[in-house]
Amino acid sequence: MTHERLTGTPLPIQNLHFGGLDGKVYDLKWDGNRRASPNDTLDPSILPGQDFALYLINSVKFHCGWLFNLFEEERFMEHFRLFHERPTEYPRVAPLWYVHYLLILAFGKAFVVQSTKSRRPPGGELFVQAMKLMPDFTFFEVDPVEQMQVLCCAALYLQCVDYLTQAYRLVCSALRHSLEHGMHTEMQSHSLDDNYVQRCRTFWWTVYILERQMVSQMGLPIGISDETISTRFPTFPGQPEKLEALKIQVSFCRVLAKIDQTVYGLEGKLDSRYLGATQSVLRSIATLGFLGRRHIYICFNIKYCIILTTRPLLYTFLLSRLGHLEVALMHWLQSESVKGLVQMCTESAQQILRILASLSDQGLLETFLRFDLDATFTATIVLLMAAAIDSSLLQDHTPWSQRAYAIFDEMSRRGNLVAEMLASELKQLEGLLSKFLVKDHEPRLAPSTNGHNTPRQGHADGMDTSTVNVAEYPEPFGLETTEDLGLGLNYELSAEQLMNVADSLDIDSLTWPWPDEGVASSGSPGA
Repeated sequence: MTHERLTGTPLPIQNLHFGGLDGKVYDLKWDGNRRASPNDTLDPSILPGQDFALYLINSVKFHCGWLFNLFEEERFMEHFRLFHERPTEYPRVAPLWYVHYLLILAFGKAFVVQSTKSRRPPGGELFVQAMKLMPDFTFFEVDPVEQMQVLCCAALYLQCVDYLTQAYRLVCSALRHSLEHGMHTEMQSHSLDDNYVQRCRTFWWTVYILERQMVSQMGLPIGISDETISTRFPTFPGQPEKLEALKIQVSFCRVLAKIDQTVYGLEGKLDSRYLGATQSVLRSIATLGFLGRRHIYICFNIKYCIILTTRPLLYTFLLSRLGHLEVALMHWLQSESVKGLVQMCTESAQQILRILASLSDQGLLETFLRFDLDATFTATIVLLMAAAIDSSLLQDHTPWSQRAYAIFDEMSRRGNLVAEMLASELKQLEGLLSKFLVKDHEPRLAPSTNGHNTPRQGHADGMDTSTVNVAEYPEPFGLETTEDLGLGLNYELSAEQLMNVADSLDIDSLTWPWPDEGVASSGSPGA
């Protein structure tokens, strides 16, 4: 839209990630066929030795264990021991475990290999071998928990290498199989072994978390509503922190689902209904803060959820600045409620970049799993929009965009090809917005309210949006300093403050003359 405003022609998108290159950045060198070939033999000589394999498995535990249960360590390692006693025969004795083993090794290589310019991702050859050997579960009789583990491993790997559609299909398959076995229920039948029930509960929540994250990223409806889920959390004897981490992540996913269904749902239009949905979501986000403010992961997720909830406002104001919507909509920035949400969105984006930059400085930036990549992109585009909308929202975005590009550069140096592409596209957008601001600097007529508190009709040509300055309005909320996280962070909203912001929203702030035709929100939350 910015390109079209400047040049009068649509932007060529053939070579852009969002224009159809997702799923084509990496090359797995596989067309999906499982036809037999000499490379399909179960030759263990192509696998890493026992000690290196252990190192790769431990790498997977370190990077994924806090969030996903991708394998049951005791069972998996017993198979591992037996495999190394009989490496030639054992893949035929336990074929699904062997597929699982290849997938875990693929993940391990992806985490360990820190630099590559090949279009084939690290571990790609092991992943393809695993997929070729994966049985058709339509008729393959297998332990349902092990089946879910394999499907989740494959789905997560595909998500990491930008095959989002294929990853979604696999995680949906895992969800369907888990529903078929009743894992979303309390599973209180006397015929069910307690150990089996605990295993089902553990891996149900891994499927749940993966599914919620993927549907949010792709803007799709959830596969099962929270109201129909009655299963309990598993017990982790002697590991209370593991249970706490699981509960936090599930709470985060529930908030994501609420954002998807209300802010971005069928009724997700930018009018009083949007503010009502935002008010409800902010209250839900505040409950995450009550789980523990010192937990950096909670802080990160709160900021991310705030951005997803409030970003439609920024998108609408940018459309107004570009002349795609009525310029008088900029008058909404004079509402204390609307202004507070926009500021909260901007400051949350800044906080996310601070956290990621600090993690990068400490060598803790995640470059294979998608979370840090997606968060960097989401935060950066928010700040670029804010600076283009009104200078009082963000006086100078350059220090923030440079910080973001440094994060992308670090990911790119460590082999993330998508990071390099996203950074290039953000720089292109930054350049276009800068040209627009230079071209649009001439003063024009200020918008008029015509004697009432609703925006009048009128397009960007002939009106000066720069006169609508949000800086002249009082601060809607206060921000505390938090140096105790050890990350040099400057801003933090407490759960109580966030709840107060939600309670103070005036849901009539988006009043306009055509209430039945609200401005559509900005697409999927993960876009």
